[in-house]
Amino acid sequence: MVIPAIYSFAFQAQELPQKLNHATQDLLEGTHTGYWLCEFSVAPKNSSTNPLYIALLEGRVVSSGNQPFSWTSLLETLQRYIPRLRHPSVRQTTLTLERKLTSTHQNTKRIAIPKLLNELRKLSLVSSAEITQALRLKILSDLDQCLFDGSGQAQFLPSPQLHIESPIPGFDLETLLADAQKRQVLWRNLQSQVPSIECVPVLKTEAVACSNLSIEQKRRLESLVLGDKTLNDIASTLAQDSLEIAKGFAKLIGEGLVTLDGSTASVVPEIVIVDDSPIILNQFKRLVTTWGYQVKLSQNPATALKTILHSNPSIIFLDINMPEITGFDLVKQIRRQPKLASVPLVMLTAEKTLSNNWRAQWGGCKFLSKPVVMQEVSRFQVELRELLEELAPLQVSNQIEPHLVQEK
Repeated sequence: MVIPAIYSFAFQAQELPQKLNHATQDLLEGTHTGYWLCEFSVAPKNSSTNPLYIALLEGRVVSSGNQPFSWTSLLETLQRYIPRLRHPSVRQTTLTLERKLTSTHQNTKRIAIPKLLNELRKLSLVSSAEITQALRLKILSDLDQCLFDGSGQAQFLPSPQLHIESPIPGFDLETLLADAQKRQVLWRNLQSQVPSIECVPVLKTEAVACSNLSIEQKRRLESLVLGDKTLNDIASTLAQDSLEIAKGFAKLIGEGLVTLDGSTASVVPEIVIVDDSPIILNQFKRLVTTWGYQVKLSQNPATALKTILHSNPSIIFLDINMPEITGFDLVKQIRRQPKLASVPLVMLTAEKTLSNNWRAQWGGCKFLSKPVVMQEVSRFQVELRELLEELAPLQVSNQIEPHLVQEK
């Protein structure tokens, strides 16, 4: 269902913060619940977030990202900033709770987000303060990337569902924008040493050996830069704010212990999957990222094309049976886009009918049956891996060996 915008405005570079605050506080009277959807005709530099959704609960910011708020996006944020949620046993507990608290409403699967978070709190796996801090850092990171350099159009889309789904009361928009302005100054001051958070730090071995760092500090530094990780990768590994990591490495660069290589980072194929089931999306992402791929998820088929157009997919997976828009409908939409005309498409379904198989072949697509019972999971993983190796092969340096990701 397409929700009409109740207010919109155009913006040029540097105009978005002021216009966003004015529109929220004055025109919307600071009481509306929904999304500011910011679409960039001229994309901000070094940004992978386009479009930008800013979710408001009664005028207060509760989340941001390139899709509307969902359990999938929330879990990704929490795992980014709360390391214990990445542990295999905690992932399994979370998945069990997802299944328990998922309901189907009008053919759409929904997770009771507040209830799920409450269960995680009861198990002492996460605290309210950690959830709030993780969301704040994610919002500031998105504002770092998108707020100042781009130009385009913003519109406000009402969404009462956020009253039910939002995990926090929210942050004051004006305060967030002021914090983002201060962070922008810090980023600019760092730019001469750290031109991009996607640069790869390279250790100056002899300088480190002769430095005053302790043995433990030297070992830690060596482990951080091992494997051609970007600064952004390191920030994710440490569950830290990217700005703090950039400041730390700027100090190391100033001391002559590290240099940055902007060309060392290898290109990792991006995989897009569209499925209305948050459980399927999370399981797919967990599996495919362990193989070394980037993954972008879309739970809403109505906005999937927009998500895909703002990505750089090497391959697109589409669930066939979704509400409102089927996978076959999306195939037609995708193939009308010149940018996507040659991107391989794989149709996902639990059905194994010849009709579906034939229709997928007719659309120039591959066909992959999702596992229905546990005995089919191994078969599915093998076929999925073969498809990815055929259609979107990884460079050797990006591949993660299976024995390194097996859960213990």
